[in-house]
Amino acid sequence: MIAHISLPADDPRATAEIFGRIIDGEVMPFPVVEGAWVAIARDGSGLGVEVMPAAAAHHPGQGQPDGRASDGPFVMPWETQIRQDGAAQDASGFHVAITTKLSVEEIMAIGAQRRWRAVHCDRGGAFDLVELWIDNRFLVEVLPPKGSERYHAFYRPDVAGKMFAASLPEEV
Repeated sequence: MIAHISLPADDPRATAEIFGRIIDGEVMPFPVVEGAWVAIARDGSGLGVEVMPAAAAHHPGQGQPDGRASDGPFVMPWETQIRQDGAAQDASGFHVAITTKLSVEEIMAIGAQRRWRAVHCDRGGAFDLVELWIDNRFLVEVLPPKGSERYHAFYRPDVAGKMFAASLPEEV
Protein backbone atom coordinates (compact mmCIF):
# COMPACT_ATOMS: atom_id res chain seq x y z
CA MET A 1 0.00 0.00 0.00
CA ILE A 2 1.10 3.55 -0.58
CA ALA A 3 2.11 5.25 2.66
CA HIS A 4 2.64 8.75 1.29
CA ILE A 5 3.46 10.59 -1.88
CA SER A 6 5.09 13.93 -2.50
CA LEU A 7 4.60 16.20 -5.44
CA PRO A 8 5.51 19.73 -6.44
CA ALA A 9 2.94 22.50 -6.84
CA ASP A 10 2.85 26.20 -7.55
CA ASP A 11 0.73 26.77 -4.42
CA PRO A 12 1.58 23.99 -1.92
CA ARG A 13 -0.94 25.03 0.72
CA ALA A 14 -3.90 25.28 -1.67
CA THR A 15 -2.93 22.00 -3.33
CA ALA A 16 -2.58 20.25 0.05
CA GLU A 17 -6.03 21.55 0.99
CA ILE A 18 -7.45 19.99 -2.17
CA PHE A 19 -5.82 16.67 -1.31
CA GLY A 20 -7.20 17.03 2.20
CA ARG A 21 -10.67 17.02 0.59
CA ILE A 22 -9.85 14.12 -1.72
CA ILE A 23 -8.43 11.84 1.02
CA ASP A 24 -10.58 13.23 3.86
CA GLY A 25 -7.51 14.45 5.66
CA GLU A 26 -6.12 17.08 7.99
CA VAL A 27 -3.89 19.70 6.36
CA MET A 28 -0.87 21.22 8.09
CA PRO A 29 2.54 22.73 7.35
CA PHE A 30 5.22 20.16 6.50
CA PRO A 31 8.34 21.43 8.31
CA VAL A 32 10.76 19.14 6.47
CA VAL A 33 10.75 21.49 3.47
CA GLU A 34 10.31 25.25 3.72
CA GLY A 35 6.96 26.24 2.24
CA ALA A 36 5.65 22.67 2.03
CA TRP A 37 2.27 21.43 3.30
CA VAL A 38 0.88 17.95 3.90
CA ALA A 39 -2.56 16.34 3.95
CA ILE A 40 -2.81 13.27 6.21
CA ALA A 41 -5.83 10.96 5.90
CA ARG A 42 -8.07 10.69 8.95
CA ASP A 43 -8.89 7.02 8.34
CA GLY A 44 -5.79 5.62 10.06
CA SER A 45 -4.31 4.30 6.79
CA GLY A 46 -1.25 6.51 7.12
CA LEU A 47 -1.80 7.94 3.65
CA GLY A 48 -0.24 11.36 3.29
CA VAL A 49 0.20 13.76 0.41
CA GLU A 50 3.22 16.02 0.87
CA VAL A 51 3.08 19.07 -1.37
CA MET A 52 6.38 20.86 -1.94
CA PRO A 53 7.14 24.13 -3.72
CA ALA A 54 7.43 23.65 -7.48
CA ALA A 55 11.23 24.03 -7.54
CA ALA A 56 11.91 21.58 -4.69
CA ALA A 57 13.79 18.42 -5.61
CA HIS A 58 15.09 15.33 -3.81
CA HIS A 59 18.83 14.75 -3.92
CA PRO A 60 20.69 11.67 -2.68
CA GLY A 61 22.31 12.04 0.72
CA GLN A 62 25.99 11.46 1.34
CA GLY A 63 27.62 8.66 3.30
CA GLN A 64 26.02 6.42 5.89
CA PRO A 65 24.66 7.02 9.41
CA ASP A 66 27.61 7.25 11.81
CA GLY A 67 25.78 7.17 15.14
CA ARG A 68 26.28 10.86 15.87
CA ALA A 69 23.35 13.09 16.65
CA SER A 70 22.11 15.12 13.72
CA ASP A 71 22.36 18.89 13.60
CA GLY A 72 18.58 19.17 13.92
CA PRO A 73 15.41 17.14 13.61
CA PHE A 74 15.52 17.08 9.79
CA VAL A 75 19.25 17.44 9.10
CA MET A 76 20.71 14.02 8.44
CA PRO A 77 23.25 14.22 5.61
CA TRP A 78 22.99 10.52 4.74
CA GLU A 79 19.26 10.78 3.98
CA THR A 80 17.56 12.45 1.05
CA GLN A 81 18.26 16.15 0.86
CA ILE A 82 15.38 18.28 -0.37
CA ARG A 83 16.38 21.63 -1.76
CA GLN A 84 14.54 24.26 -3.74
CA ASP A 85 17.17 24.39 -6.42
CA GLY A 86 15.40 22.52 -9.16
CA ALA A 87 13.53 24.03 -12.04
CA ALA A 88 9.80 23.47 -12.10
CA GLN A 89 9.20 20.45 -14.31
CA ASP A 90 6.92 20.57 -17.32
CA ALA A 91 5.96 16.88 -17.18
CA SER A 92 6.91 13.64 -15.48
CA GLY A 93 6.68 9.92 -16.08
CA PHE A 94 5.58 9.53 -12.46
CA HIS A 95 1.93 9.50 -11.52
CA VAL A 96 -0.16 8.12 -8.70
CA ALA A 97 -3.72 6.83 -8.44
CA ILE A 98 -5.65 7.43 -5.24
CA THR A 99 -9.15 6.62 -4.11
CA THR A 100 -11.68 9.06 -2.72
CA LYS A 101 -15.21 9.26 -1.35
CA LEU A 102 -15.84 12.26 -3.62
CA SER A 103 -18.02 11.89 -6.70
CA VAL A 104 -16.84 12.37 -10.27
CA GLU A 105 -18.68 15.70 -10.28
CA GLU A 106 -16.93 16.87 -7.11
CA ILE A 107 -13.50 15.93 -8.47
CA MET A 108 -14.27 17.66 -11.77
CA ALA A 109 -15.37 20.78 -9.85
CA ILE A 110 -12.01 20.86 -8.04
CA GLY A 111 -10.25 20.87 -11.39
CA ALA A 112 -12.50 23.63 -12.72
CA GLN A 113 -12.02 25.72 -9.57
CA ARG A 114 -8.21 25.54 -9.86
CA ARG A 115 -8.25 25.73 -13.67
CA TRP A 116 -6.51 22.36 -13.78
CA ARG A 117 -7.26 19.87 -16.51
CA ALA A 118 -9.73 17.30 -15.17
CA VAL A 119 -11.06 14.55 -17.43
CA HIS A 120 -13.40 11.70 -16.55
CA CYS A 121 -11.83 8.64 -18.21
CA ASP A 122 -12.66 5.00 -18.65
CA ARG A 123 -9.62 2.75 -18.65
CA GLY A 124 -10.42 0.13 -21.27
CA GLY A 125 -13.80 -0.66 -19.72
CA ALA A 126 -12.08 -2.00 -16.58
CA PHE A 127 -12.57 1.03 -14.31
CA ASP A 128 -13.12 4.77 -14.44
CA LEU A 129 -11.28 7.66 -12.84
CA VAL A 130 -10.70 11.35 -13.13
CA GLU A 131 -7.35 12.50 -14.49
CA LEU A 132 -6.58 15.52 -12.30
CA TRP A 133 -3.58 17.42 -13.66
CA ILE A 134 -1.95 19.30 -10.77
CA ASP A 135 -0.90 22.73 -12.08
CA ASN A 136 -1.62 21.21 -15.52
CA ARG A 137 1.71 19.33 -15.24
CA PHE A 138 1.46 16.32 -12.92
CA LEU A 139 -1.05 13.52 -13.25
CA VAL A 140 -2.99 12.24 -10.25
CA GLU A 141 -5.63 9.67 -11.10
CA VAL A 142 -8.52 10.02 -8.65
CA LEU A 143 -10.83 7.03 -8.39
CA PRO A 144 -14.35 7.84 -7.16
CA PRO A 145 -16.22 5.14 -5.19
CA LYS A 146 -17.54 3.13 -8.16
CA GLY A 147 -14.27 3.50 -10.05
CA SER A 148 -12.39 2.34 -6.98
CA GLU A 149 -14.65 -0.68 -6.59
CA ARG A 150 -14.15 -1.61 -10.25
CA TYR A 151 -10.40 -0.96 -9.99
CA HIS A 152 -9.99 -3.33 -7.02
CA ALA A 153 -11.95 -6.02 -8.85
CA PHE A 154 -9.76 -5.60 -11.94
CA TYR A 155 -6.24 -4.79 -10.74
CA ARG A 156 -5.30 -8.24 -9.56
CA PRO A 157 -2.76 -10.54 -11.21
CA ASP A 158 -5.38 -13.11 -12.19
CA VAL A 159 -7.69 -10.54 -13.85
CA ALA A 160 -5.45 -7.76 -15.18
CA GLY A 161 -2.83 -10.34 -16.12
CA LYS A 162 -5.20 -11.91 -18.65
CA MET A 163 -5.86 -8.56 -20.31
CA PHE A 164 -2.19 -7.60 -20.33
CA ALA A 165 -1.12 -11.01 -21.67
CA ALA A 166 -3.67 -10.73 -24.47
CA SER A 167 -1.93 -7.56 -25.65
CA LEU A 168 1.44 -9.28 -26.11
CA PRO A 169 2.48 -10.01 -29.71
CA GLU A 170 2.35 -13.64 -30.70
CA GLU A 171 5.70 -15.40 -30.81
CA VAL A 172 6.92 -16.51 -34.22
